Amino acid sequence: MDEMKNITIYDIAREAGVSPATVSRILTGSANVRTEKKERVEELIRKYQFKPNAMARALTDTRTHFIGMVVADVSNPYYHSLFTACINAASRLGYSLLLFNTLSNSRMEEQAVTYLLEHRVDAMIISGGRIDLAQQDPDFLRLLESTARKTPVVVAGRSPLDMIPGVAADHERSMDLAIRHLVRHGHRKIGFVYTGKQFYGTREKLLRFEADMAEAGLEIRKEWLIEVPGYDMRSGSIGADLMSDMKELPTAMLGINDLVSVGFQKRLAEHGIRVPEDISLLSFDDTYITSMTTPAISSVDYDYDQFADTLVRTAINLSEGGPAVHQVLITPHLNLKESCRRID
Repeated sequence: MDEMKNITIYDIAREAGVSPATVSRILTGSANVRTEKKERVEELIRKYQFKPNAMARALTDTRTHFIGMVVADVSNPYYHSLFTACINAASRLGYSLLLFNTLSNSRMEEQAVTYLLEHRVDAMIISGGRIDLAQQDPDFLRLLESTARKTPVVVAGRSPLDMIPGVAADHERSMDLAIRHLVRHGHRKIGFVYTGKQFYGTREKLLRFEADMAEAGLEIRKEWLIEVPGYDMRSGSIGADLMSDMKELPTAMLGINDLVSVGFQKRLAEHGIRVPEDISLLSFDDTYITSMTTPAISSVDYDYDQFADTLVRTAINLSEGGPAVHQVLITPHLNLKESCRRID
């Protein structure tokens, strides 16, 4: 064969004495090929430094190397942090990420899943929205089940279906870290500003809060359990307004997420209540905004790089026909900054 010629897959097949389909399977690794045939083809590929062009790859490789990611609200620092980490993890593994921001809208969520399915992404990652509800929507479950039978689906949270793996932050361990740190530093009067009792993550945190407080022999004061309407800074401000009217303040408060905690801290300052001098504050998620406040807010971190790497690798493994553990928990750690102090 003329080595100066533009070598094609058909040339390789003819010289190796195999079919073009066999060469394609060896190039894509999509099926088993007898050892002697594989070695003969690979020797010719090396000899002619054969590299299939993009069009040929598209014809022989059924995979797109795209992973779809459906996110409830990318403006929330938690989802932003996880999505950014997933982009990096996918890129390292030769994949691209296609984002759908559903704005926590059920109809947009369904449209995103349907679009990704129709455009043949290799896998989907779903983060937030209805997937996090403690009581699942039957219609959404049916959509997930039918989708997962055609395209692998991974949940960035607790999976509601056995056929779909989930990778979730360990909410119970997160609360353990927070309460035990505060107790070790002398706090006996601890409260919690929270939202989202319809979501399993909040329910797990609330139940663990009660269990950890009981284990420490501490009283749970109902007035210090402050429920706010949302996960945003405005909701944190509402929580601080409610607290400012109390006759007795706790020595420490937990915030359900960083946005609520930042809003809570800012409004407390407007009421003349200082963090950490009057109240220590400890948050969950440890996103970038916890370092943008004065003082910086201590928070439980979910190691977004590990979280994202586990999500993406699970998605790719499923797309290649591999097995997956049904539920993986990401171990959190406490990132202490300036908003917590020891009580003498």
